[in-house]
Amino acid sequence: MTVEAMRAAVIAIRLGIFDDLNDLDVAWRGQESRAAGPVTAFRPDASSIPWAAFDVGDPVVLVVAAHAGAGASTVALAVAEGLAEARRVQLVDYAGPLRSGLAAAPAIEMGADGDWRSGRRGRLDVIRLTRNPADGDLPPLPEIDDAARLAVVDSGWSLTCALLDSPGSLACGAMVVVTRVTVPGVRQTEQLLAAVDGEAAVAAVGPARWPRLVEVSCGPRLGELRSRGQVVPVPIDRRLQVAGLTGDRLPKPVAAAGRSLAALVAPAGETP
Repeated sequence: MTVEAMRAAVIAIRLGIFDDLNDLDVAWRGQESRAAGPVTAFRPDASSIPWAAFDVGDPVVLVVAAHAGAGASTVALAVAEGLAEARRVQLVDYAGPLRSGLAAAPAIEMGADGDWRSGRRGRLDVIRLTRNPADGDLPPLPEIDDAARLAVVDSGWSLTCALLDSPGSLACGAMVVVTRVTVPGVRQTEQLLAAVDGEAAVAAVGPARWPRLVEVSCGPRLGELRSRGQVVPVPIDRRLQVAGLTGDRLPKPVAAAGRSLAALVAPAGETP
């Protein structure tokens, strides 16, 4: 197997794809090599990525969890609130209603319209799906009458799978990868960073000073981002761990981390 095929196989394993090997159609960066892995119904292809055939107009900041339980929804909210200090921001949640970490985040509910349910949280618009995506059918980003809008996307499972299969689609915006400061976490983060194009910031949920065992487990791409100041520590808040996200303000240390990440991914010329 080629190195690229082995990487694709590792990603498939981490995504829990262990089905029958009767449809080998996992393309990797346009190469001809193939990794043994099926294309299942819940995984969208490149054409179904919401902004692949949709004129977004403004940048998209994508927040992706490197592994389960990383805390991507909390980081996405913190980043969106940091960016909302400078412009109109929509926080768009692509997780289904039953899996959404932002279900209780709005302070005011504005009602549902088609695929999307909207709410308000201070200066931030919070948009969530009204239904679970079926057969990889992901709706496009909601439209608003505001030329200055910026979309911060909290990617759900279906969208994350689509992005892993189509790395080039990330060229339209910035990316924040969320991970826990653990050995498995940084290893899976390295795999995710290897599967996407372009620059990324990393939100490291846990202690600011990494344990030695975690440091030595860093791969080359994550290590380079750390050396360039692209990795921002996000402290663990016990209240959020128990209650989840609500309409209350984020804890000050978490909000400060969100502003630091926002400064890394803000469109050129803007200072959150």
